[in-house]
Amino acid sequence: MSDLAELDLQRERAAKNQSLFREVNERIEGEPHTSTFIEFICECADEECSDLVSLTHDEYEQVRARSDTFFLVGGHEIPEVEEVVEATDRYVVVAKLGAGGPVAERFDPRRRAVRNRRR
Repeated sequence: MSDLAELDLQRERAAKNQSLFREVNERIEGEPHTSTFIEFICECADEECSDLVSLTHDEYEQVRARSDTFFLVGGHEIPEVEEVVEATDRYVVVAKLGAGGPVAERFDPRRRAVRNRRR
Protein backbone atom coordinates (compact mmCIF):
# COMPACT_ATOMS: atom_id res chain seq x y z
CA MET A 1 0.00 0.00 0.00
CA SER A 2 1.33 3.42 -0.90
CA ASP A 3 2.09 6.07 1.71
CA LEU A 4 -0.75 8.21 0.37
CA ALA A 5 -3.27 5.35 0.59
CA GLU A 6 -2.15 4.61 4.15
CA LEU A 7 -2.51 8.28 5.08
CA ASP A 8 -6.03 8.34 3.60
CA LEU A 9 -6.96 5.28 5.69
CA GLN A 10 -5.60 6.96 8.83
CA ARG A 11 -7.60 10.10 8.03
CA GLU A 12 -10.79 8.08 7.45
CA ARG A 13 -10.37 6.14 10.73
CA ALA A 14 -9.76 9.35 12.67
CA ALA A 15 -12.86 10.99 11.15
CA LYS A 16 -15.01 7.96 12.03
CA ASN A 17 -13.78 7.95 15.64
CA GLN A 18 -14.31 11.68 16.00
CA SER A 19 -17.78 11.41 14.48
CA LEU A 20 -18.77 8.96 17.23
CA PHE A 21 -17.77 11.49 19.89
CA ARG A 22 -19.71 14.16 17.99
CA GLU A 23 -22.85 11.95 18.18
CA VAL A 24 -22.51 11.73 21.97
CA ASN A 25 -21.96 15.48 22.24
CA GLU A 26 -25.07 16.17 20.17
CA ARG A 27 -27.05 14.31 22.83
CA ILE A 28 -25.33 16.24 25.64
CA GLU A 29 -26.03 19.53 23.88
CA GLY A 30 -29.71 18.64 23.57
CA GLU A 31 -30.14 18.31 27.35
CA PRO A 32 -31.21 21.30 29.46
CA HIS A 33 -28.28 23.20 31.02
CA THR A 34 -28.23 25.69 33.86
CA SER A 35 -24.68 27.03 33.58
CA THR A 36 -22.88 29.11 30.96
CA PHE A 37 -20.42 26.34 30.14
CA ILE A 38 -21.37 22.83 29.06
CA GLU A 39 -19.00 19.90 29.56
CA PHE A 40 -18.52 17.92 26.33
CA ILE A 41 -16.38 14.91 25.52
CA CYS A 42 -13.15 15.68 23.67
CA GLU A 43 -13.67 14.85 19.99
CA CYS A 44 -10.10 13.71 19.33
CA ALA A 45 -9.26 10.61 17.30
CA ASP A 46 -8.26 8.59 20.39
CA GLU A 47 -11.24 6.30 20.95
CA GLU A 48 -10.25 5.83 24.61
CA CYS A 49 -10.09 9.55 25.43
CA SER A 50 -12.58 10.68 28.06
CA ASP A 51 -11.27 14.20 28.67
CA LEU A 52 -13.85 16.95 28.96
CA VAL A 53 -13.99 20.26 27.08
CA SER A 54 -15.98 23.24 28.38
CA LEU A 55 -17.80 25.25 25.72
CA THR A 56 -20.63 27.73 25.68
CA HIS A 57 -23.67 26.88 23.58
CA ASP A 58 -22.60 29.47 20.99
CA GLU A 59 -19.06 28.05 20.77
CA TYR A 60 -20.50 24.58 20.30
CA GLU A 61 -22.81 25.78 17.51
CA GLN A 62 -19.92 27.56 15.79
CA VAL A 63 -17.95 24.29 15.62
CA ARG A 64 -21.04 22.36 14.47
CA ALA A 65 -21.63 24.84 11.61
CA ARG A 66 -19.14 22.85 9.53
CA SER A 67 -19.27 19.07 9.15
CA ASP A 68 -15.49 18.76 8.99
CA THR A 69 -14.62 20.50 12.27
CA PHE A 70 -14.22 19.02 15.74
CA PHE A 71 -13.17 20.44 19.13
CA LEU A 72 -10.38 18.85 21.16
CA VAL A 73 -8.32 19.29 24.26
CA GLY A 74 -5.19 21.15 23.16
CA GLY A 75 -2.40 18.71 22.33
CA HIS A 76 -4.78 15.96 21.16
CA GLU A 77 -4.61 17.01 17.51
CA ILE A 78 -2.86 14.82 14.91
CA PRO A 79 -1.20 17.02 12.24
CA GLU A 80 -1.27 14.24 9.62
CA VAL A 81 -5.08 14.02 9.69
CA GLU A 82 -6.31 17.47 10.77
CA GLU A 83 -5.40 21.13 10.80
CA VAL A 84 -5.89 23.44 13.78
CA VAL A 85 -8.19 26.24 12.61
CA GLU A 86 -8.83 27.86 16.01
CA ALA A 87 -7.15 27.70 19.41
CA THR A 88 -8.35 29.03 22.76
CA ASP A 89 -7.14 28.50 26.31
CA ARG A 90 -9.87 25.83 26.76
CA TYR A 91 -9.86 23.92 23.46
CA VAL A 92 -8.71 23.77 19.85
CA VAL A 93 -10.85 23.34 16.75
CA VAL A 94 -9.53 21.14 13.96
CA ALA A 95 -10.63 20.64 10.36
CA LYS A 96 -10.25 17.25 8.73
CA LEU A 97 -7.71 16.89 5.92
CA GLY A 98 -7.96 14.84 2.73
CA ALA A 99 -10.16 11.73 2.87
CA GLY A 100 -11.26 12.59 6.41
CA GLY A 101 -13.42 15.53 5.29
CA PRO A 102 -15.98 13.53 3.28
CA VAL A 103 -16.14 10.88 6.02
CA ALA A 104 -16.84 13.51 8.67
CA GLU A 105 -19.58 14.99 6.48
CA ARG A 106 -21.16 11.58 5.83
CA PHE A 107 -21.35 10.87 9.58
CA ASP A 108 -22.55 14.36 10.61
CA PRO A 109 -25.86 13.75 12.43
CA ARG A 110 -27.19 17.18 11.48
CA ARG A 111 -26.51 16.58 7.78
CA ARG A 112 -28.10 13.11 8.02
CA ALA A 113 -31.23 14.60 9.56
CA VAL A 114 -31.54 17.07 6.68
CA ARG A 115 -31.05 14.28 4.10
CA ASN A 116 -33.66 12.12 5.84
CA ARG A 117 -36.23 14.95 5.85
CA ARG A 118 -35.82 15.35 2.10
CA ARG A 119 -36.84 11.75 1.47
